[in-house]
Amino acid sequence: MRFFWFFLTILIGLLIGFYFGWVRTPASIGTTQLSNLRSDYLADYVLMAAESFEQHQNLEYTTSQLVLLGDEHPLRYIQKAIIVAENLEYSREDLEKLAILAQVFQIPENSTEVP
Repeated sequence: MRFFWFFLTILIGLLIGFYFGWVRTPASIGTTQLSNLRSDYLADYVLMAAESFEQHQNLEYTTSQLVLLGDEHPLRYIQKAIIVAENLEYSREDLEKLAILAQVFQIPENSTEVP
């Protein structure tokens, strides 16, 4: 009987916690933006965009993903990601993916070369 009351008390506490957390005072996430990411998460986001580009070769889509990071040119975010990735000792393959994406953004738009 002792365990019954113990688990009942735990269950009531969880229910009260869920009520306050989800119903009465839920957290507002409306102000969250990608530009507020920490540098390591930003590097991971750019790396995911580089991996997507490597797989699909769709520069427009990759650019649209990087533009969500803020007002700067996407190449600037790639450069920041490379610096952070080197500091955090990302794998050589990941650094190469970021470097390839940076090279693609450095090619003039009127060029007919395909990386």
